[in-house]
Amino acid sequence: MKKTLELFPGSGSQVISASRRSDIPAWYADWFIRRIQEGYCVVPNPLFPRQQKTVSLRPEDVAAIVFWTRHTEPLRKHLDVLDRLGYRYLFLYTLTGYPSSIESGLGDARHAVEDVLALAERVGPDRVIWRYDPVLFAPGIDAAWHRDNFRCLASSLAGGTNRVVITFLQLYRHLHSRLCNAGIYHVPEDEEMMLASSLCTIAREYGIQVRSCGDRRGARFFEQGACIDHRHLRDLFGLEMPARKDPGQPAVCRCIQSVDIGVYNTCLHGCVYCYATRDFAVARRCYAEHDPCSSALCTTDAVSVS
Repeated sequence: MKKTLELFPGSGSQVISASRRSDIPAWYADWFIRRIQEGYCVVPNPLFPRQQKTVSLRPEDVAAIVFWTRHTEPLRKHLDVLDRLGYRYLFLYTLTGYPSSIESGLGDARHAVEDVLALAERVGPDRVIWRYDPVLFAPGIDAAWHRDNFRCLASSLAGGTNRVVITFLQLYRHLHSRLCNAGIYHVPEDEEMMLASSLCTIAREYGIQVRSCGDRRGARFFEQGACIDHRHLRDLFGLEMPARKDPGQPAVCRCIQSVDIGVYNTCLHGCVYCYATRDFAVARRCYAEHDPCSSALCTTDAVSVS
């Protein structure tokens, strides 16, 4: 018998993260909007999936929803529902333009640019934050490649976003063999710093503010910020959220506290650097078994990260 851990409503104080663990707008938009309509979802514990908690998604219990995504078209058709019910929301849109050897499931970056611009036309550029994340190095992907690639993306996205969060690759132990197989390598810190300075200059040319996410490499050239930033939520929605760091995130991360409703091993984009999907075969199985009518995005034990 599954044990459910109740999470008491936050009286409008909780930020919903949808999601660091999976691309809900791209793959599970129908599930998400059904959960909104029913006012709650169930989230398995990442370490012990049979242990679950219930998260209120009622408008009065949600301060804002932060969508992490690489493709929004499936969700855009549902945004009228969110607007009608009075939800506040914004998008963190990751767009890097890496080749298929690094991001096997994303296709041409031009389609992502079109998606970003369509989203910005719908919700406004202030609610679309571009994430150039992670910055990595591999055969054919050096500092010169990043400068050219970033300029191409920034020029295309100008007017569709006012802010970019740039972070360099964080190495997770469980990704070591996957990254090595893809040829991803370290460069000296001074080379990273020179690239960070160049990216900052390019972004400013196109009217895009650059932020870091906490004390990460390259942050000395960027204004320190966070992906989920209390200051941005205040500017966008007039919300006064606690500024304290989310204790559930890595030490270098400055994001404020949020409740993540996603599940690991459920994203199908196939990015070799993805810390949230350890096994792409498991992700495909979870997606195939996914029930949009279920209260949980996925409940199979395969989603465990233990």
